[in-house]
Amino acid sequence: MNILSVDVGTTSMRGILYSAKGKELSLVSRLTPLIFIDNFIEQDALVLKDKLFEIVRETAEANSVDAIVVTAFRSAPALFDKEGRPLSNFIMWQDTRNKEICERIAPRNKEIYQKVGAKVNAVFTASKVTWFKEHLNEAYQKAYKALVVPDYLINTMTGAFTSDKTYGSRTGIMNIFSCDYDKEMVDLYNLDLEKLPELVDVGSVVGYTTEEFEKATGVKTGTPVISSGGDQQNSALGLGELDESSLVINCGTGGFIISLVDQPYLENEAMICNASAVPGKYVLESNVLASAAALNWMLKELFPELWNDGHPDFKRFHELVGKSAPGANGVRIVPLFQGCGSRDWNLDARAGFTHISLGNTRNDLGRAMLEGIAAEIVKSVRGFPEKSQNVSRIYVGGGLTKSDLFDQILCDMLGKPLVRYDDAQATAIGAFISAAVTLKLYPDYETAFAKAREGAKTFTFEPDPEMHAFYQDVIRDTEEVYKSLK
Repeated sequence: MNILSVDVGTTSMRGILYSAKGKELSLVSRLTPLIFIDNFIEQDALVLKDKLFEIVRETAEANSVDAIVVTAFRSAPALFDKEGRPLSNFIMWQDTRNKEICERIAPRNKEIYQKVGAKVNAVFTASKVTWFKEHLNEAYQKAYKALVVPDYLINTMTGAFTSDKTYGSRTGIMNIFSCDYDKEMVDLYNLDLEKLPELVDVGSVVGYTTEEFEKATGVKTGTPVISSGGDQQNSALGLGELDESSLVINCGTGGFIISLVDQPYLENEAMICNASAVPGKYVLESNVLASAAALNWMLKELFPELWNDGHPDFKRFHELVGKSAPGANGVRIVPLFQGCGSRDWNLDARAGFTHISLGNTRNDLGRAMLEGIAAEIVKSVRGFPEKSQNVSRIYVGGGLTKSDLFDQILCDMLGKPLVRYDDAQATAIGAFISAAVTLKLYPDYETAFAKAREGAKTFTFEPDPEMHAFYQDVIRDTEEVYKSLK
């Protein structure tokens, strides 16, 4: 049995076909560009549909596709009619047009946190749907359902209007204990329950492909489609987070730190508690809103010869900035280009560059950017329960962690060994693991993980005690800059 993992990132979509033994058979990728309108960030649903069809069709032309599993970024809603036709673009997770709505609701944060596992924030879905109701009311009233990206892609394949509970836990209106919509929270956001998709268990078969989908892609009608949950939950699963003994850091467009727990943990409002990709378990999460996105900005603006029309030469960039000494010759950067994430939920925050002299070079600024991103991750890690912080090693994934330089900086700042898999497709592998257990190819997640990672190469970074001590000053400096800017 071949399983196609459809992995949807913020700016690209990948289809990776795995054999029943977890071996990669093919990879097809398409760019899914963002739409920037003034300060709004959107995506076109029909473009995503077209890219999905292209990926599945190209995959199916070379190999049989016996099941499809979908994972995607988690908090970008759009409005759809009863036939699944879009009535709006998707409002992307990093779009903050809903900030005013969040500010109206934020006074009830303590009560909200104890119900849904997260304080009010502009990333989550519910307030974006409220924005539709208040600003695009005609489309909202016509809409049958508000869906996030993976829900829409699954609807395109199967006709189902569902959302799994990992995405539900990113709405701000799902009760973290009952794992169903909380009526009081739905009313608080002034939403209509009937316009929300049915919440289903993560890792379940949510439908079967239609004849229309077969005509468009060649995949046989009746092929099972599985929702394996959000990208960060799947990344953690694909990196081996199967119990409470590990911590995962995933650095893509944003940075995400995740720990698995057996029960909802609501002791620290700086943490987010979400449903896990492993049914019945939960993840504690903290985020850094701009990780690789901050680095992309730097390459475009300060290293334009390395940008190459959206295909950055990160290898050369890291070679150049590696010439700068640890501490970046005094330069400090707080890379909060899109605000401060969950540790402070301060969307008004912006990046700060300090201690720059005429003797500094752009290489110093480049290294300071890497150190600034790593420092923000470390500050977020410090908000986790002591048990999560005291793990023996930390697993890393995502595009930014392909850099040995960045991984060593992060390792030294944390003072913990870091482990990186050679295969960077942790999210797609996590989705495969979920589907393989659902389809009863393997009896449990541990067995499926072991098979999927059989023979995989890993790289381990060991912390330097002297550098660990040195970098505590960098972390302190960047926090002082943040507080002064705040």
